Amino acid sequence: MKLTGGSLALAVLALGSSLGGVHALFPDEAGRIDWYRAQIGVAKKMQAHTHNDTAYIYSITQRNAVAALRADDGQIAWRQVLSEPVGTLLARDDRVLTLSSSSSDAHVHVWDAGSGALAWGFSQAAGGGARTATFVRDSDDVIAVLGDELVRVAPGSNTPAWSLALNGTAAYKRIVVHGKSVFAIGNVASTRQAKQQLHVVEVDTASGAVKTQYSTAEGVSLGGGSLVVLESREYGAYLVWRESDNIVWHIHRLGMTSPMWEIYHAKMVEVALMPPDMLTSTIAELDTDPGLNDATPRFTLTYTRDGTQKTVVVEMYRTGDKLEMRKIASFTNSAAVAAGAQRTVAAVRTSADGVAWRVRGGAKHSGDVVYESSTYGGVTHAALVFVGSAPRIVVQTRGGLLAALAGDSREPVWTRDESLAHAADMALLALPPPASSAEHAAKETDPSVQPSAAIRFVLRWVATAQALVESVTSGFGIGSGGHGGEHAAAPTEGDHFGFRRLAVFGSTTGVVAAVGSQDGAHAWAHYLKTRVERVFITRGSQALSSAAPIVVAVGRTRNATVVTALDALTGKVVSRDTLPFAYTRVFELPASDPVSGQRLLGFAVAEPTPRLAVWPATVEAVRALGAANVPLYFELGDGAGSTAVQGFRAEIGDDVAEPWLAAQPAWTFDLPAGETLISTSRYEDGAFHTALQGRVLGDRSVLYKYINPHVGALATQRSAGGIGVYLIDRVSGRLLHAAEHAGAVVSAGHPFLATLSENRVIYQFWQPGAPAGYVTAVVELFESDQPDTRDERTEVSSLDLRLPSVVATAFVAPEAATALGTTRTGSSITTRDVLFALASGKLLALPDAMLDPRRPMHAPTKDEQAEGLVAYSAPLPLDPRRVLSHSHAVAGIAHVRSAPTHLESTSLVAAFGLDVFFTRTSPSGTFDQLSPSFSKANLVITSLALVAGCLLGAPMVRRKLTNRAWA
Repeated sequence: MKLTGGSLALAVLALGSSLGGVHALFPDEAGRIDWYRAQIGVAKKMQAHTHNDTAYIYSITQRNAVAALRADDGQIAWRQVLSEPVGTLLARDDRVLTLSSSSSDAHVHVWDAGSGALAWGFSQAAGGGARTATFVRDSDDVIAVLGDELVRVAPGSNTPAWSLALNGTAAYKRIVVHGKSVFAIGNVASTRQAKQQLHVVEVDTASGAVKTQYSTAEGVSLGGGSLVVLESREYGAYLVWRESDNIVWHIHRLGMTSPMWEIYHAKMVEVALMPPDMLTSTIAELDTDPGLNDATPRFTLTYTRDGTQKTVVVEMYRTGDKLEMRKIASFTNSAAVAAGAQRTVAAVRTSADGVAWRVRGGAKHSGDVVYESSTYGGVTHAALVFVGSAPRIVVQTRGGLLAALAGDSREPVWTRDESLAHAADMALLALPPPASSAEHAAKETDPSVQPSAAIRFVLRWVATAQALVESVTSGFGIGSGGHGGEHAAAPTEGDHFGFRRLAVFGSTTGVVAAVGSQDGAHAWAHYLKTRVERVFITRGSQALSSAAPIVVAVGRTRNATVVTALDALTGKVVSRDTLPFAYTRVFELPASDPVSGQRLLGFAVAEPTPRLAVWPATVEAVRALGAANVPLYFELGDGAGSTAVQGFRAEIGDDVAEPWLAAQPAWTFDLPAGETLISTSRYEDGAFHTALQGRVLGDRSVLYKYINPHVGALATQRSAGGIGVYLIDRVSGRLLHAAEHAGAVVSAGHPFLATLSENRVIYQFWQPGAPAGYVTAVVELFESDQPDTRDERTEVSSLDLRLPSVVATAFVAPEAATALGTTRTGSSITTRDVLFALASGKLLALPDAMLDPRRPMHAPTKDEQAEGLVAYSAPLPLDPRRVLSHSHAVAGIAHVRSAPTHLESTSLVAAFGLDVFFTRTSPSGTFDQLSPSFSKANLVITSLALVAGCLLGAPMVRRKLTNRAWA
């Protein structure tokens, strides 16, 4: 055999092709298969406070979190996530006070300001909830309004030091402690006989005895924009208010009833004020922490003249016995004003292209930050903190961005995207496959002209050579891990395995944001101003195509539906439609728009008459749907509290004139008397697909699965106690299976959860009693209870399906779950894992076989062992090796989603709620991937050795053949 130069070159080229073309996971993937982002949510209140020379921003959020952020870098110093809303926040010295309440109980928590550890707490039944609380000066005690009681609580005590029943007609929302008195201030609602007013109760701080009580400030209320409470350690506590039809301020010192008030003219503070300005002006508290400025408390006066808003910061002080007020700063068109130490105040103004901030008091500071309000909305409130001697303003936007502004930089010092903590839905965009630079150049030159086969062949070799060089120059090293690089570059193209995608989130704050699925890198965000409930990828990515992928965000106002289409790669708005109806459910339709190429969306509408609205809202879209010739069914009345679910069939007439379809009733499923609907569960996209139509039993017979994509699960609350679970066909309305769980409890603290996968329904609920626990029920549907028996019809309709055979059992979950899901792969060949998002923050993946309802109650026989069945055991194990989230405590998981990759063995898994966690998992092992221990270096060395052997052996072979020819 003669190895010519051309053959040798071809061999080397083939070697390079094999090296560059191997798509497998290597050790350099370690630390990069998952990422985690801890979040706190959108802040309801922020307070700047310095503890042990470290500046913190303490906040309570809409996600029931109490958190401390380091002011220098925005990282979470500590975080506590509560199960109930938090309404009060007060940082003082080395303690942080919060007050929270559920429907029946109120909770006082005092946290260590540096570590977040619970210093002490107190709980009490309070039907009216927790209203307000404060520290007693020079003491660790807390005085709080819990329901209709005023209580003083000492650290470590289970009972109040004293309690006082308050006037039940007033809502006490403010407490002021001054000297030996505590003042409880409440709103008294207006009646036919009297206007609304404030009620003040003065109580002895030590004993709880009532000193005096009276009404004042007629016509105003706490939080109404016309009254402020000012606290001064030196001068006392005051109410300042303006009556609705008056231009002067009334000033009342708490506890003094004679005289009841003094009169002060606001024009003495702001000379530019005119009577019309005064009548429409508002005042607001600024020093919500009295410790900031004990001697001279401050508040703001805001008025508008000639379309310009002006905010004046007013300081109260005394000259002898005379009360005085003065203007210390003023700002124009401010979105938020914050008070700081050292008699400083700051204001933030939002415009379309930036945020301007100003600090007044002491040395003046100012700056402008480039910020597009279309990304996260305008600023709602701010906090002023000093890092060293430099002021830093932390702002919260409507959409969820938390940012620190300081210095001369045009960029924020740090940012936190908290919109993802309010995500209601997520969609994964498959990015275009990787292409060489030459392919991109050809596409950009003329997208309509595709490269020829010869050019594509050359380009593939170029890409292979580039991959080979990159592989060699990487040194076969191990890549660095990541934990959600919020500011890293987001991907713009996919990979060979389908791991690299864009995760597009829609949040209730009105933001649609995209991050990389591999590392959490921020791609883009857009603020839509309306609550986003669903997101859909209506047009995917295509290689060498100029058509951009489209993501659609669906939200609603009170009487309208807002549909916004965005470029999925850039976040640029493509279209925005306000549809004149309120939908009950939205889903993808089996057709595409002939104009835009987008997948059609259907909106189930109940009022004024049942119908199916189509988006894009065009007649052409409806005609394309009619051409698909697919029957369309949907349900109404499937919301919580309903007593009947009704199914409808949408009909497409011959003459299409409107972008919606009339609907005719198809069936009605009435719940039994005394039952109301809790929740409805359906298959998620692709969850019913399966590669195996049956289960092979130990004796090689087959038990065929009941695969019906129209199965839905209804959970009901029974008035007599317990819950009911009904499986119905959503096309015919037929009842497929019913189960009753007497004694089961469903509530906000113990929700009902369900997930559907292939022929299996899994649901969880709380079962009190002895022993109490979280029950995980599994229902599996088969075509028959007899092996090798199936419906042989070639065409099957839900209207004439046979009833399934049901196998069901129940297990005891290791702890409460907050969400359920199952893994998905491309061809559904890989066995599925059942995903449990646990209340402790763990994401647990249990094998499908562990929840098999056919597990025998006895030691398995040989046939059952051959089938893979193990003996039944009620408790489900919490195996640490099965915890996908590893050491991360992923707080508040509300959704678990899975998506296939290009590898059949591997699924992408996302868990999000308060925190966000992404990973990938292989339930059946990585059977289509090289082992992680596979050595690329050894492969290269071995291949090179073979090539060298060929080169060295070729002359000897030629010499031997020549000698043989002459012999």
